[in-house]
Amino acid sequence: MEKFDNIIIGAGIAGLSASLTSMKLGMKTALIEKNSAPGGTARDCSHNYICGLFKNDDTMPFEIANKGLCKDIYKYFFDLYGDKALVKIGKVEVLAFIQEDLWAFFLNQLKEDNFSFYKNIKHKKTIFTDTCVEKILITTQHNKTVTLSADVFINATGSADLSKKSHDTYLPDAPQSDNDQLGGYSIILKGKSKKELSLIIPYTARKIIEKYNLENYLKFVTISYNFLSDMTVLKFSVQEGQDIEKCHFIYEKLVGDVKELANLKYLTSSKRIHLRSCDNLNFNGPNQKEEKTDEECIAKSYWPAEIWDKNRGTQYKYIKKDNPFCIPVAALKDKKYNNLFLAGKNIRVPKLIQASARVMGVCIATGEQASISAFKSLKEN
Repeated sequence: MEKFDNIIIGAGIAGLSASLTSMKLGMKTALIEKNSAPGGTARDCSHNYICGLFKNDDTMPFEIANKGLCKDIYKYFFDLYGDKALVKIGKVEVLAFIQEDLWAFFLNQLKEDNFSFYKNIKHKKTIFTDTCVEKILITTQHNKTVTLSADVFINATGSADLSKKSHDTYLPDAPQSDNDQLGGYSIILKGKSKKELSLIIPYTARKIIEKYNLENYLKFVTISYNFLSDMTVLKFSVQEGQDIEKCHFIYEKLVGDVKELANLKYLTSSKRIHLRSCDNLNFNGPNQKEEKTDEECIAKSYWPAEIWDKNRGTQYKYIKKDNPFCIPVAALKDKKYNNLFLAGKNIRVPKLIQASARVMGVCIATGEQASISAFKSLKEN
């Protein structure tokens, strides 16, 4: 049995951030990932931009919302791309990036003797005591069962609930209410898309949905272009697995109707991404400054809240520049197990701000803070 100080499950952006922080704090660290490469949702959906990194304040353009690792990543990309990486989309500020460069930022640093990366693994079993996670059994890509134990664990899976006896606790296909955000499915294209397509594509998709009597929510198609990577991403809102076939049907019809889209080369498509219904932590409103000390408020999100409207698609509730969503340290702690910490999409926040707290920039911050909290816990116990 291999013994670690900290085991992080899930190598998405939050898990990578937690791993790098854990390693730098001197903890013997293991990162566990079911896929062959790190990246999680950001890789699966070919994300073009890091959202939630900035304060979206016109008086202080591109001011970092959370210091520490977020600032390091910003500096890394600014040194690579310069001002080209700084993009304003409507009312929000984002950081453009190339996928390979982001993963290189982490993997080039995660090479110390106190770090181990287990990829292509399958979860077999988690062993609990009444109050703690004790160890985890995994099956490697060579079909070997390995037992790993640690003093602390961080759940950065985005979809699995480690406080249950099984990892397979996912969001069901159907949303739980009319205003629940839907899942996402992306089609990735090579080539530059013209700005007008952001209006032409949704309009044409709406006509296709009406003509072929498809589900109304499928008409909310968005298109984004990253000039750094010369990649265009079509994103669909989906409910069920069978929607994927319909997305490709709509795409084929769009190619036939929109000449500019036909000029872009089809590369690949994403996995279907669920929004996970997590165990919420109840705290009041977006502004916690009166109730939380700076120490308790470990991360801030200036990204707008997202509300799904079945007739209008995603609706955004923008945040005032001096009134961000403040994420308390308790959001990073599991309710039942004392040594289980949470990062990224697994953190416990009110439903209203789940989308705001789960963008990449905030996942970087909560991944970092989860390892800091875990480290403090080890020091105290």
